[in-house]
Amino acid sequence: MTRLLAVETSAEACSVALHCRGETRIYFEHAPMRHAELLLPAVKMLLEQEGVKLNQLDAIAFGRGPGSFTSLRIGIGVVQGLAWGAGLPVVPVSSLAAAAQDACDAKSGNGLPICVALDARMNEVYTANFRCGENGIVIPDGEERVCAPDRVSPPQAGPYIAAGNGFERFTELAPMASAAAVYRPEAVPKAETLCQLALNWLTANTPLPAGLAQPVYLRNKVASKPAAG
Repeated sequence: MTRLLAVETSAEACSVALHCRGETRIYFEHAPMRHAELLLPAVKMLLEQEGVKLNQLDAIAFGRGPGSFTSLRIGIGVVQGLAWGAGLPVVPVSSLAAAAQDACDAKSGNGLPICVALDARMNEVYTANFRCGENGIVIPDGEERVCAPDRVSPPQAGPYIAAGNGFERFTELAPMASAAAVYRPEAVPKAETLCQLALNWLTANTPLPAGLAQPVYLRNKVASKPAAG
């Protein structure tokens, strides 16, 4: 049975999960700008609670973004250090897919397609569409993008789930939120949903070497403001 640590730091929360013996232990704290302070103690706490050592795990999953430049670098730096030190491989997971999985797991959507929009700052959102597979795991339905809020599109004609804080933070997305069959602005990337996605991915794939733990920002210039117009 796969033993997996998952780390998600792409957004405002510090989220860690440990999957062992068929159960998942969770640490989650909404703590903007405190990822560096909280992450390693959270990992240590979960390992101690489960009574396992890091090198007894099979892999480390991580939210590869898109997301905050600083918090992604912190999270992935920690993942690389832990993985190298313990000789573990890694599993990258889309943070947008994790938010979609959070919405899919709410059970209120009844398998509806999901449109995710997360606040990307600089008057933009990270967005992607997903559908819920027969096994309950979300599947991408198009590419991940960073764009102005008024460029977000619902998955298809018909009912859908609107998921993510972008829908409540940008007035341009209010009509989409109102038109959605299910509205989940609280849906965020979480380490426990990373575990679900990573475990599903591992059924048909081999985890990657630690050196391939890399972020996905979507923005070419992460420190500059978008051009006007």
